[in-house]
Amino acid sequence: MEPERLRKLVRRDLVVVAMGSLIAIWTYSLVAAVELGSLSELTAGRALVAVAVLVSVFCIYWWAAGPPEFMRERVMVLIPVFLIAGPGLLGVHYLGGGIVVGILSGAVGFAAAAVFGLMWGGRRRGRA
Repeated sequence: MEPERLRKLVRRDLVVVAMGSLIAIWTYSLVAAVELGSLSELTAGRALVAVAVLVSVFCIYWWAAGPPEFMRERVMVLIPVFLIAGPGLLGVHYLGGGIVVGILSGAVGFAAAAVFGLMWGGRRRGRA
């Protein structure tokens, strides 16, 4: 990849990480507002789940749509996904999801990570 295109990619990645992280940090203020009693759990839950889904989908799409040869170097684009996971799960709890929902979402996430790891490892072995 030519240096100018690489510079543009890095700048865009940094913008995605910064904006996603700021949005994720903003969701923690919604959690604080619920705990202080100034926002209802239902309203906060709806906002938390919606924002968590949007940020996560966008960051994963941005990471996956980039140049395949740089996927391992561009993992920083996924930082907002990890930052917003906690408020997203609290949002599900605020909407009435019990412990079973938390366990199932954790199991699905773990399974997806395991499958992705296996696919990634198989792809790497195929090149060698």
